[in-house]
Amino acid sequence: MASAWGLIAASLLCAAPTPGFAATTNHEAQVSGKQADAHAEFLASYAAWAKGIEAEGQARGTPLTAEQFELARQVGIAHPEKVRLVHVETVPFPTHDEAMRKMGESLGFIGPGITNNAQAFGYTIWVRDGFTLDRPSLAHELVHVAQIERSASFDAYVQRYMQELQTYGHARMPLEVEAYEANRTYR
Repeated sequence: MASAWGLIAASLLCAAPTPGFAATTNHEAQVSGKQADAHAEFLASYAAWAKGIEAEGQARGTPLTAEQFELARQVGIAHPEKVRLVHVETVPFPTHDEAMRKMGESLGFIGPGITNNAQAFGYTIWVRDGFTLDRPSLAHELVHVAQIERSASFDAYVQRYMQELQTYGHARMPLEVEAYEANRTYR
């Protein structure tokens, strides 16, 4: 399954102008600008919401076990004591906001047939009940926590993720390459 951020960025790629091709009409430029504004607004709203989710996860999540703590240190988390695992029926998404819900559905982030098994929000990792968070899967998510930790903010991480996705594509973007390498290393 492609990552949720990959799906969001794929949508952004569709709205972004193609390098080497200028908009042929003022109307096309206005439409493209409106799409870009809508996506930028979505990402800003999503990042703000995610900060609240992290705070909730910090309050109700469980600390890492000694073995998980050591894995977090090995993948490069500076403050593994802050990491919390939150087990939930469904990994959260801001469905309460009509515009966010519609955007999430249109991007394939949520909806029928879509299952998000685990996702990092700051120092919290939300895990779907029934999903086995084995060592390689946990290492992958912990790498995303480390990446977020190294970023100036969650917003900066989201911005970098989108820029990398646009530049390299999901399979070759450095943030995902690093996370998937952890899957292999800690198998």
